[in-house]
Amino acid sequence: MHYLFVHAGHEWSGTARAFTAAAAGLAIRGHTVTLAVEPESTVERVVSQAAVLPGNTQLFHVAQLSLAGPRLSTAWHLQTLTRQANADVVFVHTDQEHAVAATAYRLGSGAGIVRRVPAGQTTDVHWSGRLATQLAPTVFLFASEPDRQATVLPRRVIASVVAPLGVNASKDIPLTTPSEAPTRTDIICVHDTSSRSRAATAIRTVAMLAPRHPGLQLVITGEGIYDDDLRMQAAALGILHLVEFLGDRADELQVMRGAQLGWIVADADTAAYGILDLMALGIPVLAATGTVAERYVLPNITGLLLPPDDAHLTAAHVAALLTNEPQRVTMGHAAHTRVVREFPERAMIDGFEHAAAAITARRR
Repeated sequence: MHYLFVHAGHEWSGTARAFTAAAAGLAIRGHTVTLAVEPESTVERVVSQAAVLPGNTQLFHVAQLSLAGPRLSTAWHLQTLTRQANADVVFVHTDQEHAVAATAYRLGSGAGIVRRVPAGQTTDVHWSGRLATQLAPTVFLFASEPDRQATVLPRRVIASVVAPLGVNASKDIPLTTPSEAPTRTDIICVHDTSSRSRAATAIRTVAMLAPRHPGLQLVITGEGIYDDDLRMQAAALGILHLVEFLGDRADELQVMRGAQLGWIVADADTAAYGILDLMALGIPVLAATGTVAERYVLPNITGLLLPPDDAHLTAAHVAALLTNEPQRVTMGHAAHTRVVREFPERAMIDGFEHAAAAITARRR
């Protein structure tokens, strides 16, 4: 089968990673895959590296497609790309991508659409997305069964399928060598553009802990649109020397190695992948209640779920974990075991295949 993925974002994110992982997994299974990305973007750079195996073997194709122009023009370009790739199905995320793909279908691309909903979210389909479901055969793809159950789908949707996010984790917890983690990190925090207040809580927490934990270090990674504001807060609290901002990192897994605790303040796919990566490395996870973390973190077993924006309560729990290595090790082993058993990447690839099969069955 021939797959085409369309991703319009410029910056690397959990959503971009989901499509990249799916593209690689499907290609390994023998499908022909093309991933269309914004030209000269961070996503294009990262995806282009992921598309080539050692030995310069091309795993899947990377194409340039900008959705910045008029819809009819971008839809014509997508229609041309779809026919060149001989695609049976087009995968998208957003209303804009969905509308362009549906218009391309009407222009003669012939490829049905699978619209994926990021982890922890339900469909927020606006008028353009609803119109797109009328114009082209559409299947909705969710990251979990609770997400699907909580969603009211637009009319004329062919089907809904679940493709749970997963990662490749070995049965043994990977050991970190000194060369891999030259600097031991106390807490690594994963944030995104939606999590300014939660990231600020992490900084306030470190400020409370600093007097009794000299040298405590907080490393913040993720989409850095609010990093300057967070730096100002850290400076105002007198702990700027304890906080390091690494920005958006495609090698986040390497950055995580050596951390004692992982703090997830991001949302959606970025949060889900951050949690799964930390658990795969055997690192206990801190996250807020009422977020996507409740899907992955077992309270007091693989990590802690704490009230959002409560720095005092969070500081007490973090201090207890930092001084209790046996508890951290026990939580880390439980977290790793849970990822291996319940969140393998192959289950996600199966979901993408099932969604595409639903489209091709409709076409037949």
